[in-house]
Amino acid sequence: MNNIDIAIIGAGSAGSIIANKLLNETNFNIVLIEAGPKDNNPIIDVPLGYGMTFYNKKINWNFYSEKQDNLFDRQIYYPRGKVLGGSGSINAMVYARGLETDYDNWGISKEWSFENIKKVYHSMEQQINNDKDNLVGEKIPVNNVSEHHHPILEYFFNASNEIGIKKNTNLTTSSQDQVGHYNINTYRGTRHSSSKVFLKPISKNQRLTILNNTQVKKLIIQDKKITGIKIQNKSSEKIIKLSQGAILCSGSIMTPYLLMHSGIGDKEHLKQHNKEIIIDNSNVGRNLQDHLGLDYLFKTHHHSLNKSLGTWPGRITSFLKYIYNRSGPLSLSINQSGGYINWNSKHHYPNLQIYFNPLTYSITHKNKRPLLKTDKFNGFIIGYNSCRPKSLGRVTLNSPNPNDTPLIDPNFLSHDEDIYDVKCAINFSKILASTDNIKKIRKESVKHDLLNANEEDMIDHFKSNAVSIYHPCGTCKMHEDPKKGVVSERLKVHGLENLWIADASVFPNITSGNINAPVMMLANLGSKFIIEDLKKI
Repeated sequence: MNNIDIAIIGAGSAGSIIANKLLNETNFNIVLIEAGPKDNNPIIDVPLGYGMTFYNKKINWNFYSEKQDNLFDRQIYYPRGKVLGGSGSINAMVYARGLETDYDNWGISKEWSFENIKKVYHSMEQQINNDKDNLVGEKIPVNNVSEHHHPILEYFFNASNEIGIKKNTNLTTSSQDQVGHYNINTYRGTRHSSSKVFLKPISKNQRLTILNNTQVKKLIIQDKKITGIKIQNKSSEKIIKLSQGAILCSGSIMTPYLLMHSGIGDKEHLKQHNKEIIIDNSNVGRNLQDHLGLDYLFKTHHHSLNKSLGTWPGRITSFLKYIYNRSGPLSLSINQSGGYINWNSKHHYPNLQIYFNPLTYSITHKNKRPLLKTDKFNGFIIGYNSCRPKSLGRVTLNSPNPNDTPLIDPNFLSHDEDIYDVKCAINFSKILASTDNIKKIRKESVKHDLLNANEEDMIDHFKSNAVSIYHPCGTCKMHEDPKKGVVSERLKVHGLENLWIADASVFPNITSGNINAPVMMLANLGSKFIIEDLKKI
């Protein structure tokens, strides 16, 4: 492969945008490398196909964490997208900008002010509330599907009002208590990931080469510059020479992992795995943050989505609705409503993200393959996670072999404040479940008696059952000081002249809510810095 200027490693939510911006605003020849296949699998396009992508090893890394000391030594599942579109091709599609307060410490320059971040969001979004609207090219659809959500949600909104929490039809970036409907990235009943919106329109451009099912094993570094990359496709290895540099968009797990295998990381850790030390930066792989959450399941005498998805007649009806006009439950996300709540928070911003879903499901195993299966009874979920957890974990090497999976230790509940927030969430959930409106639909608890258990039992229940909400970030933290971060505010790796990172790994702190929207915002804003820097080389 000749005459390649820039390699973009990872074709997920960020990499698809970076490729689009560089191709449209420069004359460089670009190679975009993705470890997984193309995103043309039908289960990716169908929004509720999320349940089938959740454990699908063809398009999902299927990572697991190290045993967690504070979760009774459980390993926590970490699905990560390994396909064009990355985790945006397998997620539940919730579009959440986060809250204004989440960005207070993202950078000292005006570029990272919330006012500018808000402008970036506006520039990349198109708000739609009707699936018949025409899309504007290369803008992510933010779909208000509230009219199609299940009517049982009104009981949740009315219950929230009982305890003084107002409903916004769509959740905002305000730090005020609020509940509402979650917007999703769909159009005409199909998933619209970053890949579909930003990569597909440029995929035939002669200056872009897309390599699927290809892994980057190592960055080749000489005199503080990236001069090439070693890739593997099936059993074949080769080196691609680069004239201008590389951009890492492999996510918060694989980006630091590739850096460490390339000799960039904590020198003591690299020595343990016989890696050449090119840049000693102990921040690589550290600062791992993630949302940890739990659902409480309830049976209800009210109709819920279980009736549509948990029985064969309901499934057939839902399938026909989807095939006929891309409507019905299959066109929506599992996550339909929720909010951001300050429930005795130790800070001025909300400490809890809430979910209320008109569906209950369990994990079943078929031929040793886990699947999400809708319960046959009617039910609903009250779920939660901490908005801004303070526990910090780490991603490290498993061995000198880049084919081995990384070690992921989120170090959940290692910070006292996270335990405090769990107690707040338990208290909130009990009060919400005891409101008159929830009483109208609540039949009985499933698996655990939220209303009658004491706090100690509930904490143990949380530790035994809580799971990642799949928002890992922060492992290559952005900070101007090389002693405190991995990249500058222009996303350039400290100590190198032509390597940038633009993905969730550079988050200084986790945002409240689902992180796919902040990742796309960061890629849009970061592309500006990268293009400016490339023009100076």
